[in-house]
Amino acid sequence: MLPETAVVPRRREIAVFVILAFGIPWLLWVLRRLTGVDAIAPGGMLAAGLATFVAVRWVRRSRDIRRETAMAPLRPARPLLRYCLIGLLLPLAFGFASIGIGALAGVYPLDLTGFGALRSTFAPGTVDEQGMPIGLILSALAINVGLLLILLPLAFCEEWAWRGYLLPVLRPFGLWPALLLSGLIWGLWHLPGFIGSQAAPRTIPFMITAVFFGVLLGWLRLASGLIWPGVIAHAVNNTLITGFVNAVFGSGDLIARSNPWTIGLSGWPGWLVMLAVIAVLVARGALPGRKTGGTANPEPLRATRTTTPSAPSSP
Repeated sequence: MLPETAVVPRRREIAVFVILAFGIPWLLWVLRRLTGVDAIAPGGMLAAGLATFVAVRWVRRSRDIRRETAMAPLRPARPLLRYCLIGLLLPLAFGFASIGIGALAGVYPLDLTGFGALRSTFAPGTVDEQGMPIGLILSALAINVGLLLILLPLAFCEEWAWRGYLLPVLRPFGLWPALLLSGLIWGLWHLPGFIGSQAAPRTIPFMITAVFFGVLLGWLRLASGLIWPGVIAHAVNNTLITGFVNAVFGSGDLIARSNPWTIGLSGWPGWLVMLAVIAVLVARGALPGRKTGGTANPEPLRATRTTTPSAPSSP
């Protein structure tokens, strides 16, 4: 029987991860309340990556952090590239499908003549013009692709934490509990960005979206065995979906485009799309039922190393 201290490093590892990943964003929330400086989004994403590194490298004392957190192996390259392409295209398909459903339901203010949302966002001086602005569409697309490339390191920090580290930690509870819990915890981690800000009304819709989108990011992680496809999908959602797809076909009516319950992937049309895809994955047996990915995904609270018990003291 292992001594009691043998399980402490594993529990301490999880505690360190939670304290850093959640604590730093809340400290940045306090900073925003006191000074008005808002560094929650980039600081929180970096904190998630820092939490993963400290927990796995310094507390667990991993000898191969890349494999244990699903950054490697990168070969064979063809399956990885295939899943990275899925990570790129699938969120875009979700976004356009949700816009289509919203338009058919009358909750998305479609504008295929003036392209008011696109013009007001990227070229305010042209809002009174009509017709499809091909040049402006390409310009807006290029801007968001640039933002995507800039965001990739921060998206990596998040995916490394929530799907590279946390998802394997939760896997012993079962596939679906792990996928749903990781999505819920990921959503809760975003709360400092909502509480006390103008984004507060979006909190509940965002939480629902985080759970559904988290399940799909978890599928990418488990199916590919790596975090990189999810990193791409995450960055696409944060740039091309929110900054391009949601605006390209919309009207200039900001109020109509700001309802968090109905607009885009983060509203109920997007939830329907993601639920449909999840249902298809389940029906086809495409959600892995076994542990995949790195070479070592230890179960929670399992001893990571043994310690030699000291000799009993004399009576």
